[in-house]
Amino acid sequence: MKLTTGQTYWDKTVKPTSSFPSLENDYHSDILIIGGGMSGTLAAFKLASTGKKVTVIDRAEVGKGSSSANTGLLQYASDTMFSEFVDKIGEKEAFLFYKMCLESMDELTEIASKLPETTGYRLRDSIYYASTPDDVDKLKREYSFLEKYDFPAEYLDHQKLFEEYGIEKPAALRTWHDAEVNPYQFIQALTAENLKMGVTYFEHTAVDMDSLTETAIMTDCGKKVSFESIIIATGYSKLYSELNGKAQMNQTFAIATKPIEGEFWKDNVMVWETKKPYLYFRTAPGGRMIAGGLDEESSDLYDDPELIQRKGQEILDEIKEMFPRLDVEIDDAWNSLFGISKDGLPFMGASPHQDNVYYLLGFEGNGTCYSMAGASIIQDLLDGTPNPYAHIVRPSR
Repeated sequence: MKLTTGQTYWDKTVKPTSSFPSLENDYHSDILIIGGGMSGTLAAFKLASTGKKVTVIDRAEVGKGSSSANTGLLQYASDTMFSEFVDKIGEKEAFLFYKMCLESMDELTEIASKLPETTGYRLRDSIYYASTPDDVDKLKREYSFLEKYDFPAEYLDHQKLFEEYGIEKPAALRTWHDAEVNPYQFIQALTAENLKMGVTYFEHTAVDMDSLTETAIMTDCGKKVSFESIIIATGYSKLYSELNGKAQMNQTFAIATKPIEGEFWKDNVMVWETKKPYLYFRTAPGGRMIAGGLDEESSDLYDDPELIQRKGQEILDEIKEMFPRLDVEIDDAWNSLFGISKDGLPFMGASPHQDNVYYLLGFEGNGTCYSMAGASIIQDLLDGTPNPYAHIVRPSR
């Protein structure tokens, strides 16, 4: 399954740290991770940090799947509002889920601060604006819950939003503890650290998921890989049977602009909105802007460069309506798959059907934050340590 089409931007910004061999013999690892994207890389980092023997297998190249199409907006707030989760799963569980995300953002920030290589990781505030006047009450309700539980958030009315950020919208929430990142650089930097901790990597090695047992899996070339535990971190490449009726595939469009001089807008905040599908955008080093939107339900990507370019122009035109003085052009445009869940939650934890099998699938639009949380959850499950969030995102729900 193709995960991206068009020309992505991030993989042009850094050369891979290393290239790895394919697996050509039977093999054993204490912990086997399938997938070398953001989820698999964070899981390997987390587990190797505690001295576990970890192996990562990727069917292509590390970081070259969905992660290379990631726009790199990292936020504790979910695509589903806290207040919406209150209606869906109850206030206690909504609080726990948002607390999990905030803690994960802080952990990502700590990890990034200790990496010796550049990753484009920068703390940024986010502006979440009401797309229409009808959404103002929704934002006010959301803010009431965030304020109640001391989440980092501020309500901005129309006047303050325009005066501070030049955004002509009815109202907004400003949140902090958020960040922007170059996801490909981040994966490469983490991979370098993982290698130092003894993680083994194999690229261009596909596995047959239908062959999975509680102790082994076969590669497409017929080699047996045995393990004590396996973590499925394959992103959006497959909808597993455990997710039947719980998830679906969507496609999204994104752009990177050509560089311009000067600041795009105040503090280079990250911006998104209440309507669905929503527009989202951020700045990037070198005077560029990264933006995305126009999500559609589909498990197949468009493979038409002209159509992808047109979709990208639609995104850019919408941003220019908000910032009329913005004189910028598209440099790269791409189309990518991502998974969403019916309840707005990712799937992270033990398989309901097979022992020793764990899923780390950061479905929804906050995948990097979820992947960090999921890596911690799976570490606790492997160690037999209670985790206060595991029940919320368990695949068996």
